[in-house]
Amino acid sequence: MTTEPLNPSVTPLYQGRYAENTAGIIAALTTCIQAAGGAVKAYPSNTAGIIAAIIDLQIAITGGGSGSQSVAALAPATSGEVLAKGDVVYLKSADSKVYKATSIFSFEQANVLGLVKSAVTAADQPVTVVVRGPIEGLVGLSPGKDYFLDTAGAMTLTPPGGGGVYSVHLGQAISSTTLDVQPVPPILTT
Repeated sequence: MTTEPLNPSVTPLYQGRYAENTAGIIAALTTCIQAAGGAVKAYPSNTAGIIAAIIDLQIAITGGGSGSQSVAALAPATSGEVLAKGDVVYLKSADSKVYKATSIFSFEQANVLGLVKSAVTAADQPVTVVVRGPIEGLVGLSPGKDYFLDTAGAMTLTPPGGGGVYSVHLGQAISSTTLDVQPVPPILTT
């Protein structure tokens, strides 16, 4: 079996080169699947193999791979207090730390950054916040339902109302344990 040469006209070279043939395409797709946290299989070196690899890449990107946060946008932060997994947080401008958000008091406290990916047991600890995309490991969610920030700083199915409270859409449950985090800016209710 002969292989085609690498494409010498690709400049500048940012990443590894792959042969310009079916095996090269599959090698490139395999690298993408692994980067997205997906499971790689043996793919035949033909069009069917390319299609199978593309399907596996799509599964990995949409969260079906072995990496549970494969499509989530994550933000590193510093905790301002003890935070549990799934806590809704905002970034406090005074000290650049994250705290539990709330739909009352101020626009800043209702301006949701995202949900805490893993618990921290003290202030001034590194914490990862899921700012967009799926967060898994939550409990009791209603699939297909929208979630909002409540006055106590938790998630609720009922959007706050009645005046003087901020309404903040957090995202939609895609399973009983996974929320697709998509926060929107707070809107003051009247």
